[in-house]
Amino acid sequence: MTGNMKNPQQLLPGLYQFLDTCNVYVISRDNGSIAVDFGSGDWLQEFEKLGLPPLEKVLLTHHHADQCQGLLKKRSWPFEIHAPVGERRLIEQEGVKEFWEGRRNGGVPASYSVLPRGLKNVTCNLAGFSDFNWRGERLRFLETPGHGKGAVTIFADVAGRQVAFCGDAAHAGATVWKPYNLEWDHWTGSGAMAAYEGVARLSGPRIDLLCPSHGPAINEKPRAMLKQLAKKLLGFYEAKGSICPDEPDNYHPVKVVGERIQKCLKGVYHFGTNGYLLMSRTGEALVIDAYQGDIPSLEKLLELLGHPRVTAATATHYHSDHSDGLPIVKKRWGARTVLHPRVAEPIRKIGEIDCPWLPSKAIRPDELMPRTGKWRWNEFTFTVAPFPGQTWWHAAFLVEIAGVKVCFSGDNYQPSTRWNGTGGFSSFNGSRFIEGFVASSETILKWKPDLVFNGHNTQFRFSASYHRKVIAWGKKSERVTKALCPSGSLEKDYYLHQPMR
Repeated sequence: MTGNMKNPQQLLPGLYQFLDTCNVYVISRDNGSIAVDFGSGDWLQEFEKLGLPPLEKVLLTHHHADQCQGLLKKRSWPFEIHAPVGERRLIEQEGVKEFWEGRRNGGVPASYSVLPRGLKNVTCNLAGFSDFNWRGERLRFLETPGHGKGAVTIFADVAGRQVAFCGDAAHAGATVWKPYNLEWDHWTGSGAMAAYEGVARLSGPRIDLLCPSHGPAINEKPRAMLKQLAKKLLGFYEAKGSICPDEPDNYHPVKVVGERIQKCLKGVYHFGTNGYLLMSRTGEALVIDAYQGDIPSLEKLLELLGHPRVTAATATHYHSDHSDGLPIVKKRWGARTVLHPRVAEPIRKIGEIDCPWLPSKAIRPDELMPRTGKWRWNEFTFTVAPFPGQTWWHAAFLVEIAGVKVCFSGDNYQPSTRWNGTGGFSSFNGSRFIEGFVASSETILKWKPDLVFNGHNTQFRFSASYHRKVIAWGKKSERVTKALCPSGSLEKDYYLHQPMR
């Protein structure tokens, strides 16, 4: 590993490292130079001071804005710009425009770092396992996805050494720069597995000097470091697996009483995808987790029940499929919107927190529940508490109904055959390990409900062993994720949000 991180630094005869928004590496030959990645472009001032041969090509390892944002400063440049074939959609103008137009459509975006607008005059021709010649030198490209699905490592021979420019596939210390970039969706390990395969592939060829996009270049046993990183990535992938291994599903039987309507208990009904309705002896109704797409099912249920008056509505978490029907319930039936403070935080004003599955319009509650404690609706006393896991902005409600203790728990937990036992975890979704899943499992272990009524039409029996396994999984998952962080800190390198406590 190089010691002195001055700017610029000569790593080998004819090879220079410039510190910018990313590391920019320049190879100089005879009358020309090429750069691997570009950063902000501020490094060009230092490049010119060195009196190196003119820049002829810029080769991008992947699409992230910190790799190439400076290329937007001019309409045209006196050098060619080349990028990986598989990164075309997030580099070229049309694809970048489509990305930003659909950035908030749904959940986890295709990338966490995309240029504000696409590049002109870029040739996306760096294909994995291919090569091209530059001034008699054969430059080789190896697929190393992770920070970009089409990211490549560029191999070049410099001063008799085989040098690998790996982008963000690896970082010194067998870590990964900002490992949340490996979360290609909100629950599977597909990005982690792709990164593992890329790093395992990269550890095969001889590497005399490994040049990553961030941190120091590595010349001390780089292949051994990559093999260690591959094992860590496999651990991160495994963390995306079951949170409750070897647990039975323990579904609670329900009675179908209409299309997409089930009776779960006396006075408790499930409707549509996520909604629950609780009937009071007063003849009033409370709606939990109102999704706009479930309103027709709610209408049918209310008709079946003789049109009870809906007086209150709440949500276990902010995701649109649990909350965006609240304004409709309020407008159509006059229900007061009552939210836990955590749930209200991201949806009181849309856009203040950049997180997935936001409703299209702000939802302002008529009343806030206590952060922890009791909330009463008619004869029912709810014990309420923060319940982070799938997302930080999540709450749970414990209430006794017809002599049965029920926990309305949103999306954190599922039976073991569904989604690995959880609604998933990802940094962008505000997931946390110890403060999230572990803390919520500790809460429900104290509550000891009889039944757990979850989102996505899931009702199952509480099991203490299930949640003890979740606690063990959460502690292990925090360790393996932290092991990927260059600073050793999840707060600095992995968690994207610093939410209200």
